[in-house]
Amino acid sequence: MGTPIRHPLIDAVSARVVRVDSRSRVVRLSPPLADLLARRRGRRRVVLVTGESSRLTVGTRAALVHAGAAWAVTDEHGDLRDGLTGSPYADLDAAGWPPTGGDGPDDDALAQETTAVREAVDTTAQLSVDLTVLHRTDHDTTLGGAVEALSEAVAGAVPDRWGETEPLRRPWDRWVLTQSARHAAPELVRVVVEGPGLSGTVTARVTENGIEETTALTITVPVVAAAGRAETDPVDAAVERLTEALSEIARTSVPTFALVVAREGEPDRSVRAVTYPPPNPVVLLIGAPSVARLGLAASTIPVPRPVTVVGRPRLPAYVVSLGDAATSGWDALHDTLDAVGPERLAEMVSPPLLEAWEDDLHEHDLLHEGRGAGPEARVDDQADTDTDEEAPPGAP
Repeated sequence: MGTPIRHPLIDAVSARVVRVDSRSRVVRLSPPLADLLARRRGRRRVVLVTGESSRLTVGTRAALVHAGAAWAVTDEHGDLRDGLTGSPYADLDAAGWPPTGGDGPDDDALAQETTAVREAVDTTAQLSVDLTVLHRTDHDTTLGGAVEALSEAVAGAVPDRWGETEPLRRPWDRWVLTQSARHAAPELVRVVVEGPGLSGTVTARVTENGIEETTALTITVPVVAAAGRAETDPVDAAVERLTEALSEIARTSVPTFALVVAREGEPDRSVRAVTYPPPNPVVLLIGAPSVARLGLAASTIPVPRPVTVVGRPRLPAYVVSLGDAATSGWDALHDTLDAVGPERLAEMVSPPLLEAWEDDLHEHDLLHEGRGAGPEARVDDQADTDTDEEAPPGAP
């Protein structure tokens, strides 16, 4: 056997961490970094170490989180802290995993400290959406429809490029994206998408049971109010448009859950090691499979505002309004999740989703019932209203 060759990005290895240093002001998901994060590290955790002036792209942050890696920031005094949470580290090994409970009183005391982290400045209002949709494996099923619907509702634009690493070099093409996911089956595929005012990731897993597509999207809220709506807060106006898009997705496809969060963030939607204002959950979508599995009635969800029933008559889904630009939605979200049942919810959202949902999908024939009336079906709908329960399979 030959001598093992260290990955070129690795700067040091200890008992608990694999250290990767970066001096870049913008840390992108380069092919070498994506390759390193995709590898299984055993007992050592990958820790990206940067200075305070660095920021992570949406793609890099998503890849770090998915890999279970950490972002450690070194301040001007040489002290370390977690770049996402601000929690201090006694040393770099403290960022490793698995965490141990016997690291001594000094580490315990340090964990109780609060680190002074500067506040973010010059932020913009944004909406973050996490949505999971289940599809049939038919040859004409295409991915990326949810990304287009959500981004167009808020930003008035759709993605214009995508790729598995950054910089993104592929022009946006739903068919090519879908073929990429099919060719990688049964492995999971995660790609980064960008467009005017939007950044996100699309994760897809193709199995014999169906296709599981998860969209995580951050969209900048336009500052210009809609005509005749000058008195409406831009965030509330954007949430209203996004809610309509989620309702349409529930009518034309099979979403399980979606959560919309209003937040303040960087204009380019990257993330810095600073303190941002607290995010605010504003909308929760409980999809038809979730309603069926949980046996939920809209009247049993304990929120101040009426729950909106969307979707199709035989496949109802619920849109739960949690908060708005002036009202925190955390209490409503917690009350809703308590009503659903945390244990049942955890079981339902644990991957792989298609295996967890298989019995329900077959029992209710949800993937076929969920064939929505997309744009290409409207002519048929007008010609024969009796076929309204059917729709082309290419809906998002």
